[in-house]
Amino acid sequence: MSGPEKSPRSPAAEHTAPAGPATVDRQALAALVRTTLSGMEGSHRAPEPKRFSVAARFALPPLKPAVLAVRTIADLSPELAAALGLAPQMRAVGFITCTSDDALYVALDEGTKAARVDVVYAKSFYAGAAHASGPLSGEVIGCYASHDIDEVHAALAACRRCLADEAWFYAAETRSAASGASEPIAFFPHVVRATGTYLSKQAGLQPGEPMCYLIAPPVEALVAIDAALKTGGVRLLRFFGPPTETNFAGAYLGGDLPACEAAAEAFAAAILDVSRHPQPKGSWSARGAGERLSPTRRSR
Repeated sequence: MSGPEKSPRSPAAEHTAPAGPATVDRQALAALVRTTLSGMEGSHRAPEPKRFSVAARFALPPLKPAVLAVRTIADLSPELAAALGLAPQMRAVGFITCTSDDALYVALDEGTKAARVDVVYAKSFYAGAAHASGPLSGEVIGCYASHDIDEVHAALAACRRCLADEAWFYAAETRSAASGASEPIAFFPHVVRATGTYLSKQAGLQPGEPMCYLIAPPVEALVAIDAALKTGGVRLLRFFGPPTETNFAGAYLGGDLPACEAAAEAFAAAILDVSRHPQPKGSWSARGAGERLSPTRRSR
């Protein structure tokens, strides 16, 4: 990657920890994940048939990102190339803005697998897309660089496909404590099946290794990251403590692909549990992976 290393986020607190042994009641975990993701706690209805694609991982409303602006420059000015830290031969660039920062970071990485490019700049904007500086700003900007403008075009095409087909936030509904109205909680339980050169560097992995990319609002994220780690087989690569630029929190987890998939599902299940029971009666204990829940707690 040319130029100084760029991080998807500039967390106030970041922690790296080694993997540790985990003892997990996997039957309880599987039952908990299935029950919570299906949205049928305490219900005896027959499960609905699977009706979502591999990309739409969960039977939840997707919050699909929108690309707002795309431009390429075949020969960037030397002064701006130097300011961006580009190598002399990397003068062809492409810029893209989007309404979702984490979705774009995943999609930028996808472009590095489709073309000979580097992600030389990727930054979230403060306070998120709802408080953008302009209608084409969104929440994030990314920049590819290459020796050949055709490589940049190929990377941008792959990036846009990923945003359209796969890299999505999802919505979990909760009730506003103030108004009682239903409000969505946006979260990102994404699995990168094979990292490219961008995310592998950010996560400290080798290109091609899978990773779990988990983002949610602060309390939801902390509870759900704990649940994801307790599935076993995954390790904490990076932790993005709140507040980040967009006031969310999250983590990168590493492990083999099945373990990453299980961790993402446990993360989503924990998010849904918090969203449905933000202040549960009788017990505030978080539902972690493998915990056995009492019949009373299950019925709430």
